[in-house]
This record gives sequence, structure tokens and C-alpha cells, in this order.
Amino acid sequence: MCAVLRPPLNTVSNDRKAERSSSAARAGDFGRLFSVRSALPWGLAVLMAFSCPSPAAAQPGDPRVELAALRAELEVLRADAGERIEEYLAERALLEELAGERRAAEGLAEEARGRGEASRLAVARQAAAVYKGADLSPVRTLLGSGGPAGMLDLAADLDLLGDHRSAELGRARAAGVAADTLSESARGAEREQRAATERAGEAREEAEEAILVQEEALTGLIAEQTRLEALQEGPGGAGGGGTPREARGAAGGDSPDAGRGGAGGGACTGDGAAPHPNGRIPESGLCPLPQPGERLRADAAAAFVELDAAYREEFGRAMCVTDSYRPYHEQVALFEQMLPGMAARPGTSTHGRGLAVDLCGGVNVLDSAEHAWMLSHAPAFGWDNPSWARGGFEPWHWEYAP
Repeated sequence: MCAVLRPPLNTVSNDRKAERSSSAARAGDFGRLFSVRSALPWGLAVLMAFSCPSPAAAQPGDPRVELAALRAELEVLRADAGERIEEYLAERALLEELAGERRAAEGLAEEARGRGEASRLAVARQAAAVYKGADLSPVRTLLGSGGPAGMLDLAADLDLLGDHRSAELGRARAAGVAADTLSESARGAEREQRAATERAGEAREEAEEAILVQEEALTGLIAEQTRLEALQEGPGGAGGGGTPREARGAAGGDSPDAGRGGAGGGACTGDGAAPHPNGRIPESGLCPLPQPGERLRADAAAAFVELDAAYREEFGRAMCVTDSYRPYHEQVALFEQMLPGMAARPGTSTHGRGLAVDLCGGVNVLDSAEHAWMLSHAPAFGWDNPSWARGGFEPWHWEYAP
């Protein structure tokens, strides 16, 4: 607590007053009105007044400060998870590229081995034919009828035959070298593929671990946010007493019309599907969800509350929501903080239209029971995981499209 500082009273004798008056007369009007010694106490008082927080300012124990700190930690975890996922996607792309190179190298090696084998067979057939005498009858004919000239022609033919055999042998050797080279290339590609597989696996594990940490932080944030909002509302508020389920009921979370209920328990006056600029929907056009701090366009909120009730009947708990309506300034901040491709360009997000939620608690995990249930039942309430988000890309993102 800051003490209130007041300037000390200057009690001086008549002699001192006379001396000060004489000095002021010598220094002029400025000297009479101001002196460093008399100004110091006032300056110190002003400095302390600015240093001490006003009664209305947020204190370290203020719920607003704690809630802001929790949200800041959550953004750090989101960025970390996004970075791990980006690394995994990069390693997976490299893995696919290396697999293609390995298959191509193996195909070329096999083709080269085939050419080498064909050349060796051709040489072998020529040699076998000569040794067996199958092709010597023309030689005898030439010897019997052509004399010395025929002998020269025969020698030329034999030279040509030898050249052909040498050429075939050369092609066979070249094909063998090419096959060996391509085989080594294929083996190198296979080694790189194995290394990339290991890196991709490690990146995936890191991404899953980061997401798990994020989910745990989100669960804690929701519980803490509920507690802090109860403190803000006070003993008479919806969260002032009772269980979280009772608090949700007070906010209309257990009835199909809860999406139309305002914070004060009255009817939500949201204007439904009235057009508004992305990220600039007025408060009058939004309605709260059972999850603390989350809101959507009125019609989407009403449908989500009904879906949430069905989800609770199936799993015994409300859906876990990490994000819902996203104002334009939050879209800008998220777009600047996240990795490329991990956040929509400001003014284009379905969150900014109040028609999208990001879910956790199992729905965000592909092939989980919660995700499978949502795929089967959410469309009946107008909600779906859009086609671009499927296949493990964004299993947590769901949009309202009646």
C-alpha cells in the first residue's frame, strides 16, 4: 500500500524569511516563485502518485490478470503445436519425395540389368553358333568358289562378326555398370527414406506431445475460466455457487433455447443470420454457449447448444471448446503469430462470421470415439467437419452450415 506523501511545511524564522525575500528580490520573479529545495517534496509526491496503482487498476490477484495470463500461455502452446505439426508435414512430404526417387532408381536399375542380360545373351548365342559350326557353311561355300578373293571377303565378315560381338560385350559391360550405379542410387535413396521416416516419426511424436500439452492446458483453462468468472460475478451470479452443471443450467446450457439466452438470463436478442462484416458482428448479434466465454451467431449458437446436449448424453460431459467467434482484431493477431497456412487471412475466417468452433476433449483427435460420434451426429444439427479439414488436417474445426 502506498503512503500519501505531502510536502513538508516550511517553518522558518523571521531572519530566514527576510533572507529568502532578499534572495528572491535579487533573482527576480522566477526566483520568488520557484526553488529546487521547495519543489523536491512536491515532485516526490507526484512521482509516488504515478508509481502506485489506482484502486480501479488490475492487481496481481485480479481475476482479469490471471485470465489474461492463462490465455497468453495458451497462445504459446498453440504456436508450439503448430510448429511441431509444420515440421511433421515437411518431413512427410520429404518422405514421399524420397520414396518416389527410390522407386524410380530401382526401376532404372532393373531396366539396365535387363539390357545387360540381353547383351550377354546375344554374345553367348554368337559364340555358341560359331563353336558349334552352325554358321560355317557360308564359309565353306566361299572357300570352295571364291578362291583368295573369297577368303578376303570371309575375313571381312569374320572381322564384322567380331566387332558385333565386341559391341555387344561393351553394351553388356556398360549396362552392368549402369545397373550397379542405379542400384547404389536406389540403396542411397532407401537409406535417406529410412532416415526421413525416423525424422517424420519423431516430428509426429513431438506434434502429438505438444497437442496433448495444449489439450491439458485448455482443460485447465476452461476450469480456471469458470472459477474466475464466478469470482467476477460474485455470490449472486450464475457461477457463484453450485456445480458447473448448475451454472450451465443457469445460463441456459441444458435447454435447446440456451443459445438464445443472454448473460442475464433473459432472451438473447441476436439478429440471426443478418449480414455483418467478418469479425465485426455486434454483441447484439451473438449469443453465449454453455462453455464459459464462448459465443456464436444466434442461430449457430442455438444449434450448437442442442448438439452439446446430445453430446453430453452420449459421453457424460459437455463438449470442450477452445475457440468460437473471433473478432477481427483477434484474427489479425493470430494471423501474425501463427505459421503460414495455420490461420485464415483476416476477414476471411468462418470464426469471424460466428459460424465455427474449434473443439478439444477428444473431438480433435482423428479416429477417436468422440470424433466419430461427431461425424455421424453433428450434421443433423447443422454442424460438420468441412471436407478441406478432414483426413487429419483440422479434425478440431467444425462449421455451422444449415
